[in-house]
Order: sequence, then structure tokens, then C-alpha cells
Amino acid sequence: MKQLKLFLFLFLIFIFQGTVMMQIPVQRIWNHVQMVPNFLLVAILMIAFFAGPRSGVQYGILFGFLVDLNYTSVIGVYAFSLGLTVYLIASLSRLFNMNVVTTVLLSMAGVCLHQLIVYVIYSMIGVTGQPFTDFLQWRLPATLILNSVFALIIYYPFRRFLRSMSEYEE
Repeated sequence: MKQLKLFLFLFLIFIFQGTVMMQIPVQRIWNHVQMVPNFLLVAILMIAFFAGPRSGVQYGILFGFLVDLNYTSVIGVYAFSLGLTVYLIASLSRLFNMNVVTTVLLSMAGVCLHQLIVYVIYSMIGVTGQPFTDFLQWRLPATLILNSVFALIIYYPFRRFLRSMSEYEE
């Protein structure tokens, strides 16, 4: 039952980041700023931190394919980048005591790595023409701020749910 609740929560985040966040007019306020919500990645990283890396990678690949199917023209880029990012950051997290600060910092490292992987792949196949300096100046900082705020908001309730799920597997 808790696995179903977790899947539904991730699915709601998937819908939220793809619909509601697109309605916020950031570019009207700041001309060149691009805020990319990676809320799904942040939540999946927390799953990897608190419920186990295997579950995190599985959810990363699954929801990566959903992102590919719904929002991109190239199938497999997000599935690959989400799976790889969750695997690498979850492996790195074993070196740290996971508290709110390390969770947010590792989540931001994951968002940064994911954004870089997607940018490099899209640049190599010609999907994006954005210069790397613009990516670093206008996209990455705003994306990191937005996703760190989201990580801080969901940290305590989501961690409590994930820990209860791993203790009382149904």
C-alpha cells in the first residue's frame, strides 16, 4: 500500500512540474532566466537516500521514460540521465551523514549533474542551440534555487514517510 502511495506522490509531482510550473511567468519578470523544475528528480533522490538506492534508480528510469514520452522529442535521454544521476548521487551519499543540509546539497549536485547530462546530450545531437555560457548564466543558477526551495519544503514530511515505509514494508 505504501508503494502505491509513493508512486502516486511521484506521479502528482510529475504532473505538477509539467503543468502548473509552466504557468508561472518567470521570463516576463526576468528576461533571460530559465527556471527548470526538477522536483521529480529531487523526490527520487530522497527515495534513494532514505529508502534505498535500488528503488531510487528504478523510479528514476521509470519516470524518466514518462518525461521522455510526454515532454521531449528524443526517447531515452531523461531515462538515462535520471537513472545515472540517481545512481551516482546515491553512491556518493553513502559517504555522508544524511541530514537536511547534506540532503539539499546532494540533491542540488544531482540537479546540476542531470541538467549538464541533458544539455550535453542535446547539444551533441543538435536539439539545443543554447550556448554553454548562457546555460551556466541563465538556466543553472535559477534552476538550482527553485529546486533547493522545493527540497527544503518536502524534506521533513517525505523523509518521515520514507523511513516509515522502509521500517514497515508491506
